[in-house]
Order: sequence, then C-alpha cells, then structure tokens
Amino acid sequence: MFVWKSDAINTTTAYVLATIPVSLMVFAFVKGLSLSKDNSLATHRYLLRMALTMAFYLITLMLAEHFIDGRGLTGPVAALLAFLPGLSFAGVVWVFGGLIMEEKDEFFRMLYVRQGLIATGISFTLAAIWGFLETYRIVEPVAAFWWPTIWCLGLGVGAIFNKIKYGTYGEIR
Repeated sequence: MFVWKSDAINTTTAYVLATIPVSLMVFAFVKGLSLSKDNSLATHRYLLRMALTMAFYLITLMLAEHFIDGRGLTGPVAALLAFLPGLSFAGVVWVFGGLIMEEKDEFFRMLYVRQGLIATGISFTLAAIWGFLETYRIVEPVAAFWWPTIWCLGLGVGAIFNKIKYGTYGEIR
C-alpha cells in the first residue's frame, strides 16, 4: 500500500519527499563537477556512478508510474517495471560502498563508514518501530520503498554528526 493511497500524505507531498535525496545527490554531482580538478578518482567514480544510478531510478520510476498506474498494465511486465526502481536502491548501496573501498584517505573512509552506519541505524530503527506500530494497528502500513529513502536521508544526518564530532561533513572532494 502506498503511503499517499493510505491518506497519510497526498501524492504531491510523497513525490516531493521522494525527490529530496535525489536532488541532494544531483546537487553533490554538479558541485563535484565544478571542483573536478581537485577531486580524487574515488570521488569522480562515485559521482558518475551515482548520477547513472539516479537516472536509472528516475527513468524506471516514471515508466512504472506511466504504464502501471496510468495505463493499468498488469502481469509479468508490470512486475518487472515495479522491480526496476527498487533495484536502483541496491545500486545506491553499491555506489556508496565503492566510494568507501576506493577512497585512499583513511580519515575520509572512516567518515563515510560512519555516515553509512548512522544512516543504517536510523532507517532500521524507524522501520522496526513502524513495523511494531503497524502490527498492533496503531498506524497504517507504509510502502517499503520509504526505508531505503530514509537511509539516503540518514547519510545526510551522518554527515552532520561527522561535522559536529570531527569538524568536517566528509564532503565529496
């Protein structure tokens, strides 16, 4: 059940909330390109991979919305179209892991790992709490794709925690 179909929020708000992490990643990509001569190879690869992953996400999401919701497509093709946008979240984790593995600076690697752990803690904790609230019928179900979206937002929270503790967000350099 989609969150906007449960009347928790309307469709426009849902799309705005879903595009916030994507917009932040696009902003980071554009900023990274403007500083390209100072960036590490790991950063270049991260930005390129993330841009491709987000493009794949947006294209497959629009296709799914158009054909499944808009045209009433059903069956195996609809299942494939519904599967593809979710697959892009695996790409986001793979791209972030690649940044950690390819970063040569140990301090920045630690900052990225810390961001990922904070994001994972936030999204897993919220998913578990919401799951128990759903189980006991205190709240309406929420579409599962929100949990990786919250993980992406959690990366930003992790960056803020890095800034507070270490004086740097762990900026893509």
